[in-house]
Amino acid sequence: MKNPRLNSRSKARRGQTALMFSIATVVTFGVLGLVVDMGWAYFRKQAAQAAAQAAAIAAVTAAVQSAGSNITCGAINVVCQSETVCPNPAPNPAVYNTDKGCLYATDNGFSTAGRQKVTMASGTGTPPTGNGAKPLYWVTVKVSESIPQLFSAVLGNRYGTVVARSTAGYFPPPTGGCVYVLDPASQSMLINGNILFQTGCGVNINSNNYAALKMVGSASLIASSGSKINVVGGYTADSNSTVSPVPTTGVPVFADPIGDIPPPDVGSCDSFGVSLGNNDRQTISPGVYCGPITVTGHSVLTMSPGLYISKIGGINVGGQATMNGTGVTIYLQTNSVAFAGGATSNLSAPTSGPWQGMLFYQDRADTTSASLVGGSGQLMTGILYFPSASLAYTAGSTTTAQSATIICDTLNITGNSYIAQSGNSPLVSLFSGVGVLE
Repeated sequence: MKNPRLNSRSKARRGQTALMFSIATVVTFGVLGLVVDMGWAYFRKQAAQAAAQAAAIAAVTAAVQSAGSNITCGAINVVCQSETVCPNPAPNPAVYNTDKGCLYATDNGFSTAGRQKVTMASGTGTPPTGNGAKPLYWVTVKVSESIPQLFSAVLGNRYGTVVARSTAGYFPPPTGGCVYVLDPASQSMLINGNILFQTGCGVNINSNNYAALKMVGSASLIASSGSKINVVGGYTADSNSTVSPVPTTGVPVFADPIGDIPPPDVGSCDSFGVSLGNNDRQTISPGVYCGPITVTGHSVLTMSPGLYISKIGGINVGGQATMNGTGVTIYLQTNSVAFAGGATSNLSAPTSGPWQGMLFYQDRADTTSASLVGGSGQLMTGILYFPSASLAYTAGSTTTAQSATIICDTLNITGNSYIAQSGNSPLVSLFSGVGVLE
């Protein structure tokens, strides 16, 4: 005879098992559905981000095409507005630059209709910046979409929302500058002694110090070809000194003109340094150098075209030594560069590619002083970028003027130097144009 208690317990266990199985099944399918839905949401997020970026770039580009490099609110078909919903349908053909942005969002699968929404803000508010650099005009596009949940709806989530945002801006070519001295407060540019520093494309000094520019003795500073000397603060000059034209003082604070250019990625070591002397000659290849590059004693070092990364040790070129290279970029992650008086160089930056125009780039975190002192035998074509470092500089002659752009924290001119005669610096201008800020 069966025990009724045992039979009852067996039924209870079967009921509990069924209940636990049901709960586990719901949870399992819910988690599985959540994974599937998250994957779908990620896919739609990427699509929305691409649409937002395309729309922002299109709107800024249209503004440049309409108004040129001097974009202002209300200029030809240029709109400045707070966050505004794109109309549905987007105007076609586009009249205003923001219409072009709305059209590009539509072409990429997103418009203000159904569960989608596209908004656009332009030229108002504070744009994202990189290292203080601010665009002349910018557009922010936000794209959102409510997407149905296919499986995880069993957990009560019927819809999910993806949101993407992108800002593009226009950076005009800087004018009036071969030299940018960035320190905001010190006596940041010094010319001392019987020295002439002549530039055909102007000087910009960011310091608010009363003697941000200081001329001592018989020093001369000449900005020719109609270029200017701009100083945020003031300047002092001894009676025997010459400054032409008279500096414009009290100008607005400016940002590092290439402050948005990121440093290169630094990989593992390819070399542990180079040491030449006693009339040695050597040609080296691009790579990561984890030891000093030293050139002395009438030796000649030739650099093949490409990117050189000085990870440790820096570069030292002694008097009577020579360093040559065409199409080279030298990135100084730690330490710096030191050319002694009498050193000869003929170095030029790449004319195309990702490092176009960049000759020297010292890391923004590195404050090690740099010295490019070579006299008339020193020729450098490209940007000499030492944004956080003091630079001692002398190079070129009246007949072999350098085509260089100097960007440094502070500048000490130690000998007669000449920079090529031009209306503005074409090298810095390479980094102007429409760019994505976020």
